[in-house]
Amino acid sequence: MATLWELMRDCIPDDHARQVTSRYYVDEVMSAPGAPGLVVDLGCGRGTSARLFRKHDPEVRWVGVDIRDSPESDQRTPNGDPVIHYDGVHLPLGSDALPLVYSHQVFEHVSHPRELLAEIARVLKPGGLFIGSTSQFEPYHSFSLWNYTPYGFRRLVEEAGLTLEEIRPSLDGVALIMRSYLGRPPEYSRYWDTQSPLNDEIDTWGRRERRKTALVNLRKLTYCGQFAFRVTKPAPAA
Repeated sequence: MATLWELMRDCIPDDHARQVTSRYYVDEVMSAPGAPGLVVDLGCGRGTSARLFRKHDPEVRWVGVDIRDSPESDQRTPNGDPVIHYDGVHLPLGSDALPLVYSHQVFEHVSHPRELLAEIARVLKPGGLFIGSTSQFEPYHSFSLWNYTPYGFRRLVEEAGLTLEEIRPSLDGVALIMRSYLGRPPEYSRYWDTQSPLNDEIDTWGRRERRKTALVNLRKLTYCGQFAFRVTKPAPAA
């Protein structure tokens, strides 16, 4: 029987085991040399990601994409940034055109994830990035349809011709389940910005057992409620 470590070890990082959100990859990509001047937020909702990108580059071109009847998108205040509506599958964007697609906690709501990932592969430039996050152990919320294991998400990404370069744990699944069970008390909101309880316990285990950082990340990924990812579209062979 294949273990999660055997299936995922090449994309589990060994530099640190901090709990992150999709913002981690926004900061990483936008702080690097050659940061993209155009970003597309797929499932943009209220459009709040624009300020995350403009924190790094005030001149970045931000384009939102969402379904027309998204409850979150309906709460958006128009501010001049373009938002394109689509049918949930077919992106009205050119092929091999985009350097970066961002998607924060969207894929658990997507009706046709295989088809949409194929569309992301189509619109990305060779070498372009798809970054974001999605759910593994998260109770139903706002028309959510799925939860993904890290391996299951990897399979979908690779079927689309993309490469999962890296995956990192977000807050733990127990915290997300208890937050829902208790009626979303406000004190649970802090766990998106600070280490959640089970992740703290896993860090303690890692120090006690002197486990390498990648194995601490593995254990957090096994039980995480959400995870963040960095995916790339391979360049064609020379």
